[in-house]
Amino acid sequence: MGLNEKIVRHKAKIGVIGLGYAGLPLAVEFAKAGFHVKGIDIDRDKVQMINHGECYIKDIPEGELRELVKDNRLEATSDFSVLKGVDAVSICVPTPLRKTRDPDISYIISAVEEVAKYLHPEQLIILESTTYPGTTREVILPRLEARNLRVGRDFFLAFSPERVDPGNKVYTMSNTPKIVSGITKKCTSIAVTLYGQIIDKVVPVSSTESAEMVKLLENTFRIV
Repeated sequence: MGLNEKIVRHKAKIGVIGLGYAGLPLAVEFAKAGFHVKGIDIDRDKVQMINHGECYIKDIPEGELRELVKDNRLEATSDFSVLKGVDAVSICVPTPLRKTRDPDISYIISAVEEVAKYLHPEQLIILESTTYPGTTREVILPRLEARNLRVGRDFFLAFSPERVDPGNKVYTMSNTPKIVSGITKKCTSIAVTLYGQIIDKVVPVSSTESAEMVKLLENTFRIV
């Protein structure tokens, strides 16, 4: 069974790295749609809370999280080796600003290096973290292709900025349009298929750089 078919039939196993205000809601949405989800975070307190059905994100009802954990749809861990059995990985780690006002992408690099250790054929990797245009192609791609796998043929790489607006009761994850672009057309197509399982409207754009720029423009708009 190919990756696309696995996704459509909800047989794909999903990994979400970074269980903060963007990552945990994403993991919950995939779990609610019937996927088996592995949430990964280096914060062991968060991992323990999730596995006990305790929620630290206000927008997620604790009862909902507890049921997903009880039904074995969602499990949290600090062990990146679970990525060996995962078909699609979303990276939702923070990118805080340095004193010089440029983004600190060290968390992205650390996550990608862990992903690279367990990268396997027919695996989709998606970056959701806010970053500067060019990160997906110039920073992530070389690290993954160093495993002698080729993007668009052996594995798939895309960028899709998280658009979570904490506390917004009108626009939730499912009804907020999702911007997506892959390194190749096939990468884009598979990423669109994945997000289409949980989000009403998925908007493919021309390049990963365009998708990365969209997020910066949205953040600027929100700040203004």
